[in-house]
Amino acid sequence: MKRFHLTNNYALINFNASLCDSEVNIVSSKSFEMVLAQYIRKLRLEKNALIQSFKGIRISMIHDAYKLLLIYDYQDIDKKNPSLIPLIKNRNEFYRFTESFYDYWRKLERIGMILGNKRFPHQSHAETLVSQSDQFNQKILVLYRTVTQKILGRNFLTFRQLPAGVNANIVLMPHKFSNHMTYQNLQNVNFIQDILTRPPFIIYSKSNKREGLFKEINVNPLDHISMNKLHYICYPIKVGKLIAFVYIHRDFLHHGIALSNLFEPASFSEYEHTKPDLIYVYGVRENDFDCTYYKDLKENYYIGVVSRLDKNDYFGYLKKMLLTLHNIYQIDHDNLPIHGAMVKVLLKNNKDKNIAVIGDSGAGKSETLEALRIIGKDYIKDMRVIFDDMGTFFIKNREIYANGTEIGAFVRLDDLDAGYAYQEMDRAIFLNPDQINARVILPVSTYNFIVEDHKVDYLFYANNYIDTEEGLKYYEHLDEALEVFKLGRRFAKGTTAEVGLVESYFANPFGPVQQKELTDPIIDNIFSLLYKSKTKVGELYTRLAIKGKQMDGPQEAAKKLLQLLTKDA
Repeated sequence: MKRFHLTNNYALINFNASLCDSEVNIVSSKSFEMVLAQYIRKLRLEKNALIQSFKGIRISMIHDAYKLLLIYDYQDIDKKNPSLIPLIKNRNEFYRFTESFYDYWRKLERIGMILGNKRFPHQSHAETLVSQSDQFNQKILVLYRTVTQKILGRNFLTFRQLPAGVNANIVLMPHKFSNHMTYQNLQNVNFIQDILTRPPFIIYSKSNKREGLFKEINVNPLDHISMNKLHYICYPIKVGKLIAFVYIHRDFLHHGIALSNLFEPASFSEYEHTKPDLIYVYGVRENDFDCTYYKDLKENYYIGVVSRLDKNDYFGYLKKMLLTLHNIYQIDHDNLPIHGAMVKVLLKNNKDKNIAVIGDSGAGKSETLEALRIIGKDYIKDMRVIFDDMGTFFIKNREIYANGTEIGAFVRLDDLDAGYAYQEMDRAIFLNPDQINARVILPVSTYNFIVEDHKVDYLFYANNYIDTEEGLKYYEHLDEALEVFKLGRRFAKGTTAEVGLVESYFANPFGPVQQKELTDPIIDNIFSLLYKSKTKVGELYTRLAIKGKQMDGPQEAAKKLLQLLTKDA
């Protein structure tokens, strides 16, 4: 692993190899000079006015000035190095340049890495992780303040303790899980053991929506792709009850960090002596296997691959491939993947009900349940998320139960109650917050809770395109319900590449669409048991796609849900 890796978008710092123990070592390092040189190239390429005052000034001169300013006063550095006179004669411009350089550094995605001790894989690295991050952050701040105050010629009177070191820090340790020839490229890749983020963590990616479906192929892509193990990091996580090894190329590592808010990490003891159920390689060089998956039924691996194209630099490709692999696995084991949201509602009379809402992206399922939480505060004692996007229905004692897959939610900022995401800023991860389809990832539940067996009490289909104040209606006949749920109709809101009124089999393009013949009898069986157990099944009119109803629609539907809950209680 390199000491320091820099691109136009991010910087990776290997704390084991880099000398970051003092401000002097930081400012004197080759890494500091690399960032400075890249910033100056950017200014020159943009023909920025800041650089116009530095014609004839070499990068090495600016670097030397910073090194001297850490020790000497501004008026003394020309005596130490007379060649710096052309640089320091314009003090105000040098100050503006330095402030802008500092801002440039802070806008990079900065990720630190610490290598754990292979001899003691179970030991906690929390203290090292936190102290290393805090110390580096403090040294960058001291370096910045020392240099800028000397250029300014006076001390600051206002201090902002900004995150200037790393946005995230991770502890890594190599791991081997198989001797099979096909999987040798994946052995002894560094696994994330512990992770630290410094919120608000903001990601700016090259793409801002997901396109198309993931397709099954009949050859194992790992037999045909090459991987530089030093360029990948594996994040072991739990997708529902399944263990997934997610291999992420360093160019997409910011999305890997965001996984920490969405899925439960797997501890070393949980995968030390077992193989993963799911394997996902995100960011391969080859494009032949882009957005494909393969079932290695002999070795019992479900494998997904997405290439390193700019269009795939979006968190949706990481999340949805993982859920597709999970869902394909569940269908093969006679369970039904649900694209929707489900909550356990505890009323103030201590009776609880579990509500599941099915719908494709942008249907308004999560928005309606969140509205229920807000308007029902006088009747609801507690509301806990079982799943926010994907879950699994299964049969237990001739009744239908559900598990969740994620501990977090990946939602559009526009669809949240005004200010909600910013109230949760200390835990949030933001994606392209200034763009269309801006997203936020928030932890919303706990792993132990989502993998409990939760009985389904109500099931609704989220209809976002019919403009009616009816709120909700029930289907008395099984055939009616099957037709609506299998049709999977919604008005696409721009969260994917789809537009207008579209249909997706069972509102779930992440498994059921790919395995329709296997899914159909499972749906029939599950819904038949729902009706036999007198579970209420119907349609919820969220009106999320109706102009002017984006907020009122989910709220009106939530009011009808609340009336139903209080009536049945």
